[in-house]
Amino acid sequence: MNESEYRALVNENKRLKSQLNEVCFERDKYKKLFDISADALSIIDMSTGTYVECNSSAIAMHGVDSEESFLKLTPADLSPELQPCGRKSNYMEMEYAQEALQGEPQVFQWQYVKLDGSTFPSLVSLTAIPLGDRPLVLVAGRDVSDLVKTQIKLVDAHLDAKNFERAYLLEKEKFKQFVNLAPVGVAINRVEDGQFDYANQELIRFSGYEPEELNRLSYWQLTPEKYKELDEEQHRLLTVTGRYGPYIKEYIHKSGHSYPVQLSGVKIKGEDGKDYTWSVIQDISERHQTESLLREAKQQAESSNNAKSLFLSNMSHEIRTPLNAILGILQLLQRDINNPKNQKLIPQAIFSANSLLRIINDILDYSKIEANQLTVENIEFSILTITESVISDMLPVALEKDLGINVYFEEDIPRVWIGDPVRIRQVLLNLVSNAIKFTEDGGVTIGLCETHKNNIPGVAIELTDTGIGMSEEALSVLFERFTQADVSITRKFGGTGLGMSITKDLVSLMGGDISINSTEGKGTKFTIFLPLKKSTKVEGPKTQVINIETPNLSGKRILIAEDNLINQEIIKSMLEGTNAELYFAENGEEAVSMFGLCHPNIVLMDIQMPIMDGKQAFRVIRQHNTSVPIVALTANVMSEDIEEYKSMGFTGFLGKPFDLQNLYSYLKDSFQSK
Repeated sequence: MNESEYRALVNENKRLKSQLNEVCFERDKYKKLFDISADALSIIDMSTGTYVECNSSAIAMHGVDSEESFLKLTPADLSPELQPCGRKSNYMEMEYAQEALQGEPQVFQWQYVKLDGSTFPSLVSLTAIPLGDRPLVLVAGRDVSDLVKTQIKLVDAHLDAKNFERAYLLEKEKFKQFVNLAPVGVAINRVEDGQFDYANQELIRFSGYEPEELNRLSYWQLTPEKYKELDEEQHRLLTVTGRYGPYIKEYIHKSGHSYPVQLSGVKIKGEDGKDYTWSVIQDISERHQTESLLREAKQQAESSNNAKSLFLSNMSHEIRTPLNAILGILQLLQRDINNPKNQKLIPQAIFSANSLLRIINDILDYSKIEANQLTVENIEFSILTITESVISDMLPVALEKDLGINVYFEEDIPRVWIGDPVRIRQVLLNLVSNAIKFTEDGGVTIGLCETHKNNIPGVAIELTDTGIGMSEEALSVLFERFTQADVSITRKFGGTGLGMSITKDLVSLMGGDISINSTEGKGTKFTIFLPLKKSTKVEGPKTQVINIETPNLSGKRILIAEDNLINQEIIKSMLEGTNAELYFAENGEEAVSMFGLCHPNIVLMDIQMPIMDGKQAFRVIRQHNTSVPIVALTANVMSEDIEEYKSMGFTGFLGKPFDLQNLYSYLKDSFQSK
């Protein structure tokens, strides 16, 4: 891949990921605009001829009881067989939709039928929504029954001059009040020159002109020059048929900007014998904005889905890679476990399993951070011990790549500090692991010193590598979740896109900050400041010895409730050297029964089991015995799960997968404490 392709991929990745944190908020906002619109809005997928979305106004206007019922309908269900013009509704629907899909918004009057059989007229606009290959059309409708009735009255009155004059004289004042309060603009203009004769309050409002100002203008003066031919065609229709529209164009506001309007009207005879145009004018700026926002929301949702797909693809790769190693090694061992060559594979399987567990822990940490459930401790610890333990973990990996790991401590740096040793070790381990991963020659250097930042005391950690480095584009997205600098680099080195994001979140959670300097091909330097307090102690807590001998549990009875037969065999193999008597139950109900028969000294209780789960079994046993320790044995390791087990009264908790030494330590401590 050349440099320009690489940069293009980086920029694309940056664009997609920068939208990820905003897309949910934006999508909800645009969806709300769609839902609360006073116009009846719906979206038709022309490839299937079905509705895919609708708002509450559409449900109400069409007399449907719910959104679910509406989305089961087709446009044909909401239209009579024939329109008032005599043409079939389905043919006309297809014609309008095809015109809209070709980029020409369609505005027309339409007769709808409700589910109860009643019909009503509506002003409808169709607008294509370009979204991939899907032919989507946005339908915006408004019930204009009252306005149509008014127009029909005017047309009928025009056909009979005497009746019109009599009706006009009788209803003039009443009708004037009605029109003046109408929620759409209403105007009367002279046909001969377009001069305004009347404008209602709504037209005055959205045009920006006062009544006396409009009366000195013509509608030609409110229309941009580009609509001249369109207006002339509508004027021709008015002359020939006595009506025009509905159609969409723009008006010029008094302030000078243009805004979209929808117009329709009829020709009437005035008291002076001259021809006038009675027009209904609707400001559709808000509707256009809603349609635009909907299109943007759709596009952003597409981008979000693409980002999610990339993340899931990387996550699948990262999980499957160590899992493939584990399964492959187990199959080789199954074929010939006594082969010395195969026995050497066991540490590799354990390493792969730990890699898989680390990925899962990253996902859990991310979930906790998102839910604000991750907390930090403040206990005494040795910064040197933590650093040495990280080096001990990563040195074998570094030596395989012939890399060195160097550590420099400030000579008088205090050895003991107060903070969260687990999270500090996690931060350092993530950075060292990444540095080794992206370094082929040279090595990694760790420096620690006591410092102050903004008069706050703490520890500064500098980690420098001689690796591949990063471009400015890669640096800009380094700490974003689910984001990796380049697809090709991801394929070569691996990673889920969560590690650096979690590292930054952990540093921030501890009140610190992290910065980075990097040059492509020359390496990377991370600088971390952690606001820690010094302890008065000179030496930190003693490091616990991890390797313990198999405990002798002769005479002890252990009841294991576990429904998975493979897990039963694993636990049996782990505990067979302890000389304890082992009893297995395959569900909670069986565990309750066996508890009364074997009288165990301790119970290892799986939580998720058939017939009766572990929590139910725990409650039943506790009704009869409150002294025997019952330990929750489960893969449910979220903080809320652990808190639930504690609140129920479980003696302890062992998360799956559990380490053999951890199991031995737990059992040994449990029996020693009794």
